[in-house]
Amino acid sequence: MDILLNFIFSFIASYCFAVLFDSPRRLFVLSGCVGAAAWMTSETMIHHFKMPDIYGYFLGSLMLGLMCHTMARFYLEPAMLFMIPGIIPLVPGGLAYDATMKMMLNQTDKPVEILMEITMLAGAIAIGLLFSDYVFRLITEKKISNY
Repeated sequence: MDILLNFIFSFIASYCFAVLFDSPRRLFVLSGCVGAAAWMTSETMIHHFKMPDIYGYFLGSLMLGLMCHTMARFYLEPAMLFMIPGIIPLVPGGLAYDATMKMMLNQTDKPVEILMEITMLAGAIAIGLLFSDYVFRLITEKKISNY
């Protein structure tokens, strides 16, 4: 049940951000699926395979990037139309809220620890997207050079 709820809510978040960012109407569901797949990859790696959060977020953003480039190639649209709504479920906003709340409550040691975790997770997301871009370029260049 928890897996299904994670999928549904991550799909809804990505879908709504696709609507908010004025993507073409035919890409709403696809953007939702991309975001849900990225989040489910991250959650699966973290909770079912017991990986550290950083690796889960890295693999989730890697999945996001590869799916975005594949969808962009298939539907002849920019990859950013899939990437921006799709990254929304991966953003560690809840942790940022916790850090801000602890700062306001004058707990000095906890916010620094949480901010370091946020920085590492954001870096893992960025590196996963960069890595997926390079992997996709290597794959497409290899296909082009074979012809």
